[in-house]
Amino acid sequence: MIYKAINKNINLASRLLLDGEIIVYPTDTLYGLGVDATNQEAINKINKLKNRIQPLSIIVDSFEMLNNFCLLNTQNKIDIKKYLPGPYTLLFNKKDNLPDLLTCDSKKIGIRIPKSNFAINLVKNINKPIVTTSVNIHSQYSLNSIDEISAKFSNLNIFSGEVNLKSKGSTIIDLTLNPYKTLRQGDGI
Repeated sequence: MIYKAINKNINLASRLLLDGEIIVYPTDTLYGLGVDATNQEAINKINKLKNRIQPLSIIVDSFEMLNNFCLLNTQNKIDIKKYLPGPYTLLFNKKDNLPDLLTCDSKKIGIRIPKSNFAINLVKNINKPIVTTSVNIHSQYSLNSIDEISAKFSNLNIFSGEVNLKSKGSTIIDLTLNPYKTLRQGDGI
C-alpha cells in the first residue's frame, strides 16, 4: 500500500514498525527502508529483503537520543552540531544497548538526524531509533521513485513524501577517527 507521509499517517507507520514490519519512508536524501532498530527479527527481515548482511545505520530524533546509543567525547559533542540535522551519517563508537546484528558486531554505529519531519516524528512516536538504509537489493541501484519502489517492493507499506530526486545519499563521516574521515561523499558538503 502507498500512503502519504503526513502526520495523520504517523500512527499507522508506527504500528507497522512496532509490529516488526518493514516500511519505506522519505528522508532528506533518498527513500529509506526502515524497521524498529531494537527488534532483531525485524533487522533479519530487512537483511533478507536486501539480500545482504552489513552494518545498518539508525535515525534518532534528537541529540539526547543519539547520546543514548553512542559514546561521545567532548569534541564529538561540539562537532555533531555542524552536521546534524542534515544529509549526513556520522559514525560513533556505540553503546551496548542495540542488537549486535544491527552493526554486524562492529563497535561503531551510523547515526542520522535527517531534516525530515516524517522520519523524526516517526522516531518520536515510537520512542525508539529506526533503521535507515537505501531502498534496493544489494549491488543494485537505489530506488528513489515511488513507481519503481512500488513495482519492485509491492508487498511493503510505502509512505510517499518529498525526497531529493537527484540524491547521492547521505555523506558518511567517521567521527571515531582523528582526524575525522569521510567514507562516502553524498549530499552533505
